Amino acid sequence: MRVILAISFVACASVCAMVSWADALDQFSLQRAEYAKYHRQITGKDAPKGAVEFAIDPKVSKSGKDAYKIVSEGSAVAITGSNMRSVWYGLYDLLERRGGCHWFWDGDVVPKKDSIDLSGLDVHEEAHFEYRGIRYFAHRGLTRFQAEHWGPEDWKREIDWTLKRRLNVLMLRIGQDDLFQRTFPDVCEYPDPAKRLPGTGTGYNDRTLFWSLQYRGELRRRLQKYAFDRGLMMPEDFGTMTHWYSRTPEDFLDKKNPPFLPLSNGQYGERNGQVWDIRDPKWADEYWKMTKVAVDAYGKDAPEPRLLHTIGLGERMCYTNRQQNFELKVKALDMFLDRAHRDYPDAKVLLAGWDFYLTWKPEEVRALLPRLDPKRDIIWDYEADLRPGPGGGHNNFTQWGVVGKFPYTYSIFLAYEDGIDARADYPLIEERQKIVQDDPMCVGYILWPESSHTDTLCLRFFTANAWSEKPVLHGDVLDEFCASRYGEHAEMMKSAWTAALPASRLLTWLGNVGRTLHLGGLEPRWDDKKVEEWTTATKGAEPVFGILARLPWEGEFIRRDTIDIARMVLDRTIQARLYALSRDIARWRAGADAASSLVSRAENIAALTDKLADLLALHTDYSLWESYLRLDAVEKIKNPDFTKTLMENASCNYCRSHQYELVRHWYAPRVKAMAARLKDAVERGDRKAVIRTDANEERRAVRERPLESLRPTLPRTEENFRRVLREIGEMLRDKEIEKYFDTLRKGDVK
Repeated sequence: MRVILAISFVACASVCAMVSWADALDQFSLQRAEYAKYHRQITGKDAPKGAVEFAIDPKVSKSGKDAYKIVSEGSAVAITGSNMRSVWYGLYDLLERRGGCHWFWDGDVVPKKDSIDLSGLDVHEEAHFEYRGIRYFAHRGLTRFQAEHWGPEDWKREIDWTLKRRLNVLMLRIGQDDLFQRTFPDVCEYPDPAKRLPGTGTGYNDRTLFWSLQYRGELRRRLQKYAFDRGLMMPEDFGTMTHWYSRTPEDFLDKKNPPFLPLSNGQYGERNGQVWDIRDPKWADEYWKMTKVAVDAYGKDAPEPRLLHTIGLGERMCYTNRQQNFELKVKALDMFLDRAHRDYPDAKVLLAGWDFYLTWKPEEVRALLPRLDPKRDIIWDYEADLRPGPGGGHNNFTQWGVVGKFPYTYSIFLAYEDGIDARADYPLIEERQKIVQDDPMCVGYILWPESSHTDTLCLRFFTANAWSEKPVLHGDVLDEFCASRYGEHAEMMKSAWTAALPASRLLTWLGNVGRTLHLGGLEPRWDDKKVEEWTTATKGAEPVFGILARLPWEGEFIRRDTIDIARMVLDRTIQARLYALSRDIARWRAGADAASSLVSRAENIAALTDKLADLLALHTDYSLWESYLRLDAVEKIKNPDFTKTLMENASCNYCRSHQYELVRHWYAPRVKAMAARLKDAVERGDRKAVIRTDANEERRAVRERPLESLRPTLPRTEENFRRVLREIGEMLRDKEIEKYFDTLRKGDVK
C-alpha cells in the first residue's frame, strides 16, 4: 500500500510555532525523532530503541566534500556523516533505500510495510560537486511559485526537502526584510503595514507590504536558524545592495541624503533604486554596515565556511564609455572584496555571474580573474543554460577563462518570473555539463530561477546531477521520477511527459501565452521556420490530453502534475497557432487572398485560451485570490488594499503568466475581441484595419475589479477534469483547422 503525504500550504499562526525544535536532548535528537516519525508512518509501530545511531567524522569524506556512510551493526545501523548535514543525508537515504520513501518538494511518498530491514548495509556516498545550491527570489503572485509568500511551515518543509535531496546551499533573495531598520534604527522606522509603502512604484516595483517588516525579519531569522541547525549554508549579500527588490527606504534618503552613482541608461532611475556613490568610501562603508548586521542578525550560527554573495553593480550602466564603466565595476568589486576578506577571512565569496552575462564582455571577465583569490572567491555562474543565438548564449562560462583554471559553478537558470511551467532545455544542459563534469575547478551545480517549484521534473534532474559522480541523463531521471512519484500510474504519466517534453523546451528563459498575446497579439510576423518548428512540436504533444483524460484524477501528485503538463502543452499550442495566424494575417495585409480559415483560426485560439482558464481553475496553485487567502492565514494582512497590490504585481508585463484571474478575465477576452476585429476586417476587405486592442485599458479594467470577484468557481472534480481535457482535444481536432495544419506540414501553404 502506498501513501502520499502531500504538502498543502497550511497556515501557521505565528513564527514561534517554527522554533520549538531546539529542545534537543543530545546532538542527534532531531535525527532520532525524524527516524521515529517515519518508522511509525511506515510500520505503524514505534522504532526499536537504538535502531539507528548517528555520528560525525570528517574522515568519512575522501575529498573534503559532503559524505556519509550507512553501516549495519547487527540489528541496528550506524549513520556517520562528515558534518551535520551529511548525517541528515544519510538518514533520508536510509529511509529511501530500506523504508521505500521518496521525497518531493510537494510531499513524501511513504509506503506501508510490516518492518524496515536494517541488515546488510555498507553504503558510502560522497558528493561530486562541493556546492549544491538553490535560490528563492522576490516576486509576488502565486504562492506555489513565490517564496516571499511562504510562512514558517512552508519553509520548514522546503528546508527539509533540500536535505532529503542532498542540497547544501539555499539563497534567499526575497527582499531585504527589516535589514535597513536593524542597521540604521535611528534613521529608518518600521513602515506601517496597513498603508501603502512610501516611495513604492508600479508593477513589480510596488513593494507595498502584506506582512509587517518586523514579522518578515523575524521569519527570516528563524528560518535561517532552522537551516543552520541542520548544517545548511545560506549566503549573506554584500556590496551595493540597492536593487528593485531592496529599495532604499524613503526616510533613509531624506535624512542621510546619499549621493548616487551616475546613470547612462536610466535603468533603476528612481532615487530609491539608485546606488549610493561608493566612489566615496563613506558610502561603501554604509553598505557594508548592512552586511555586518545581516551576518549578526540573520546569519548567526551559520556553519563554516560562511558564504557571502555579491551581484556587484548588477545591470548598472553608469557611463556611456565602456572602459569607464568596466573600471568602475572592477573598483566596486575591489572595494567590497577587500572588506569581505578583511572581516570574514575564512568565508567563501560568491561573485554572481548575472552581470557578467548582461553587461560584461568575455575578455573583461578574464581581466578580472587575476584580481581575485582562488582560495576564497568563486565565480558563481548561474546562467549556463542560456541558449546560443541573437541576444544571448555566446557570452558564458566557457569564455571566461575559468574552466580548468579558476573556481566556478555550473547552473540551470530555467526561467524569468513569467516562465512558471516546465521548460528545461535538457539537451543543451546535458551537452554543456560534459564540459564541467570532470573539471576540478567546477565546484558547484546550482539551480537559480526567479520562481520556485515551476518544473517538478527539472527539480528532480537538478538534485540528481548535483550529487552524482556521473551525469544522470534526463531520460533516466524521467524513469525514476515517474516510478517513484506515480506508483501504478507511472507508465501513463511517463508517456504524457515524454510526449510533452519537446513542446516544453520551445521556451526556456522567457515567455508564455500571455506575453505573446500582449506583445504582439495577432500582428507580429514570424518566419516559416519558426512556425514549422512550433507546429511540429505542439502537434506531437497533442496526445497528452487523451492520455491524461484516461487517468484517475486522484492524489495530490496526479492532480498537480496532470494540470502542469496540460497547461504547458496548451500554452505552447496556443502560441504556435498565434504565430502561424499572425504570419498569414501579415500575408493577407500584403495582398494575398484572405484565407477562409483566418477568422475560424482566430476564434479557435480564443476558445483554447478560455479552456486554459478552465484548466487553471481546476487547481488551487493558480489563483491569485486563493494565494491572498493563504497569505492572510499565515499572518493577518493589515493593508485593506493589498489585493490591488497583488494584482498590480502579478499583471505587470514582466510577471503575467498562468494566473487564473488574468487568463479568464484578460487574456481570453482580449483574443476574442481581436478575433472579432479580424472577422470584421476580412468581411470588409480592410487590409489596414487595426486588429490589436488596448492592453493597458484592458489591464486597468481588470485591476479595478475586486480580486475576490475574479476567483475560480469551477468545481474541482474528476468529471470536470475529464470534460475540460476532452473539450481541448476536440478543439485541437477542429476539421477546418486540422486541414490547414495538414497543408502547413506538407508545405502547401504559401
